[in-house]
Amino acid sequence: MRKIFSRFITVCLLVLVCIPGAWAEESDTSGLTLQMAIDRAMQQDISLRNAEYDVERGQEVRDYVADKLEYIPSGPVASSDVENLMLNQTQTEINYNMSRKNYEAKKDSVEMSVIEAYNEVIQAQEKAKVAEVKLNNADWQRRVALTSKVVGTLDNLNYKQAEANYIAAKTTLESSVKALEDAYQKFNQLMGFSPDARPVLLDMPELKPVEVASLDSEVSRILDSSPSVWLAEQNVYLAKLTKRLYDFTDSHRTEPYEAKEIDLKKAELSTADIKDMTGKTVRTFYYSLKQLEEQYAGAKESVTVAEEALKVAKVKYEIGMLTKSDLLKAETDLLEAQQNVLAISGQHQILAYAFKKPWAYGVGQS
Repeated sequence: MRKIFSRFITVCLLVLVCIPGAWAEESDTSGLTLQMAIDRAMQQDISLRNAEYDVERGQEVRDYVADKLEYIPSGPVASSDVENLMLNQTQTEINYNMSRKNYEAKKDSVEMSVIEAYNEVIQAQEKAKVAEVKLNNADWQRRVALTSKVVGTLDNLNYKQAEANYIAAKTTLESSVKALEDAYQKFNQLMGFSPDARPVLLDMPELKPVEVASLDSEVSRILDSSPSVWLAEQNVYLAKLTKRLYDFTDSHRTEPYEAKEIDLKKAELSTADIKDMTGKTVRTFYYSLKQLEEQYAGAKESVTVAEEALKVAKVKYEIGMLTKSDLLKAETDLLEAQQNVLAISGQHQILAYAFKKPWAYGVGQS
């Protein structure tokens, strides 16, 4: 029964990392780099195409409205007709520019989604590998415990504990395989692949320390690039223009001048809030990145220690100074240490992108 289950799990893992016929038909390569995945997702994303159409539509509307405006008042007061034309032109100009910024922001969001999904598959693969090794270890421990119980050197309680550890390891592996399948489903959806496709991902996440000369300057640069901040500032400009062009002579006006003053205050308050929230989030991202970089150094050291421990364990095992159980534990310790390094690298890669382009992470959106 144990051999049957072990073979079943091995087949599952092989299927999850191999390329089926459907994938082979969609790509003439043996694998997929992160950039290849990003490029494909850009082509597949419907909302990105719609955002591009929004840019084209915005330009058509902007040009249409601009042709209607033949006179720009120079005084502080304008007629209601000219006021409406000016406000309409300003609004269409803002809408057009915002559609362009939304298009670029959407591209960033798609790229962010691919980075996350790509990493999720890689992390799930590594967890499944570690879980399989742990199951093999637990199975060995269970068999040793059974032998010891038979010869009378182990009581029933300790044997039951070994059996429970095996069952737990088996459950963990099954969960890991399911998580890997789920990760592939999300990734395939972004890629436009069939649900059963299992493309080989070629790029492993690498931690590249984020260096900034001045955090304050970097935050300012990011705020200047933020589509949400830009739109908030344009709303302030529009509120100021609406207030300046208020026509006191229009008997059909529906709102008092004081209402326009309140609208301006609200727009200014909203802009300040978006800037403050975005700035704080960017700083939090930066500090989290620095923490991950510190953890990475410790994790790499743990890998070095685990590698040396495994070398020693192999030598001792060969000369009979160490049991197979101890050797298996040393192998497991190394795999877990390597998995931890990979996990930190993946988190850092995602967070580094969010730090540079927080709008791709949803920061600052209303």
